Amino acid sequence: MKKFDLSKIISLDTFLSLIFGAVVFVFFAFLYPFHLNYQEQYQLFLYTSDYFLDFFGKPGGIANYLGTFVTQFYFYSKIGALIIAFILTFLQRVIYSASQKLEAKSFWIPITFVPSLLYWNLFCDENYLAGGMIAMLLLAASINGYIRINSTKWRIVSALFLIPVLYWGIGGAFLFFTLFTIANELIKNEIDKKQVLVFSAAITVLSLILPLIAKAIFLQYPMGKFWVGVNYFRYPVNVPLSVGIVALLIFFIPLLLYFFSKKISIPKTHYILFVQLVIIGVGGFSFIRNSADFSKEEVMAYDFHTRMRKWDRIIALADKSNPTSPLSVTCLNLALAKQDLLSNQMFSYYQNGTAGLIPDFIRDFTIPMMAGEVYYHLGLVNTAQRFAFEAMEALPDYQKSARTIKRLAETNIINGDYEVAKKYLNILKKTLYYRSWAKHTLEQIKDESLISEHIEWGWLRKVRIDKDFLFSEAEKENMLGLLFTHNPENQMAFDYLMAICLLNKDLQHFVNFYPLSKSLDYKVIPKTYQEALIYIWELTNNDPTKKISYPVSDEATKRLHNYKRIYSTTRDAKSLNKDFGDTYWYYLHFNK
Repeated sequence: MKKFDLSKIISLDTFLSLIFGAVVFVFFAFLYPFHLNYQEQYQLFLYTSDYFLDFFGKPGGIANYLGTFVTQFYFYSKIGALIIAFILTFLQRVIYSASQKLEAKSFWIPITFVPSLLYWNLFCDENYLAGGMIAMLLLAASINGYIRINSTKWRIVSALFLIPVLYWGIGGAFLFFTLFTIANELIKNEIDKKQVLVFSAAITVLSLILPLIAKAIFLQYPMGKFWVGVNYFRYPVNVPLSVGIVALLIFFIPLLLYFFSKKISIPKTHYILFVQLVIIGVGGFSFIRNSADFSKEEVMAYDFHTRMRKWDRIIALADKSNPTSPLSVTCLNLALAKQDLLSNQMFSYYQNGTAGLIPDFIRDFTIPMMAGEVYYHLGLVNTAQRFAFEAMEALPDYQKSARTIKRLAETNIINGDYEVAKKYLNILKKTLYYRSWAKHTLEQIKDESLISEHIEWGWLRKVRIDKDFLFSEAEKENMLGLLFTHNPENQMAFDYLMAICLLNKDLQHFVNFYPLSKSLDYKVIPKTYQEALIYIWELTNNDPTKKISYPVSDEATKRLHNYKRIYSTTRDAKSLNKDFGDTYWYYLHFNK
């Protein structure tokens, strides 16, 4: 019986590349998917010639354009994960191919994974953009293509042609291509040293004057922008050194492996291969594990499900692992309110005060978006509109945001400002994933009855305050009270009003506001309200024969008495948490 020989079906280098690609895909598709969703929402890729020309007219613009093109597919995280896995694997294959062309030994293949591993590590930070990854791939492909030209004459001609093209395509990273061409000609030794010196001087001068020429044409940009070009990082004032290290390795690794293969004689190559795989495998795993921020991934998961209105998934996430960050708690409380569960189950989960109910406005591009979701669903439509606009304008890389433009279209539809809404919808018509929604909505706004009967927009139009008033974030209770009195059917506004009082431990205002609930006609007083009412009653009532005036259940009364008995003797949070951790009393006494 013949032995099965895998090497006859697939080579070792191909097998390792496939394994690497599969691991990258699994990581981003199943362990880190919401980082991809996060990236997609803060850009807007348009299928228009003006959008393309705006990128094409700047150094590094082609890499940026391709990066934004790729990022739009992150809307579906598994597609985004597949794209990242393909690009990083392709980058490794191109570096390996260049090394092979320089006659490097195949057992050095693990080293060719290092640049891809480093960029995988960078992508654990949500502020690294896909344009940088594309730039590195184009740099590696240009190096690989250059060394495959056998004719010295045509290599020199191609270098003189590729240098300005690469500069315009990938920005300052083109300098590593210039350095490689010089090193390659020295290695090949096909022309004399004098000719190499002339060639080196010529392409060096060409490389140095290109940014100066670009600066002379585009006066409005700072000089540093012409040397860097590509938006590697969301904050353009930061030029990450780590990306420069990746570019340096792309230039250096083929030359290093050439030197190793020519100068070092290794008899037992399989041992060297094994040691490399262990070092790079273990080191890469440790590197990625330490770089991945799963606390941010949790917040992004809550935010994405909020954006998609998947309230059940948010609650399921909280049931699996109690959220602790303010923004995660904000999304959870919103999901509970949308499912009419906030007044009953709020204290079944961790609460960190009013910061986890409605976050205060901060001038950045994340918190206003999340806080705006709360205001939108409450019915404070104009506030949600302002927060969306502020979030988009705060984007540090001056992009437009698909998510915020969609929200601006919605708020203007609710307010009846259809001409303004059309402006935003016509922008979304030029995208891939939002096109069908924009087209459908443009048809809807032609018929006023469709908007009034819309399950979300119609309701928000009914509960929103349609008269001018001064919004004060410092007086959230008054804003919510005004919203509820405007439409006493808005249970969510009332639940948030009561929640603010309870989270602030403001029992006096809770008692004052509670009678407003008559318009909601509760069949049974919600659990949290019962706990607060009975606690206040027993705290203020001096007549033990007098019964509470609210229909509080016997179970709530019994639980309070048991709680008081244990609390009065131990006042230990751990002993009370087991049986009473889901009560308002526990929050009142132990949440600081």
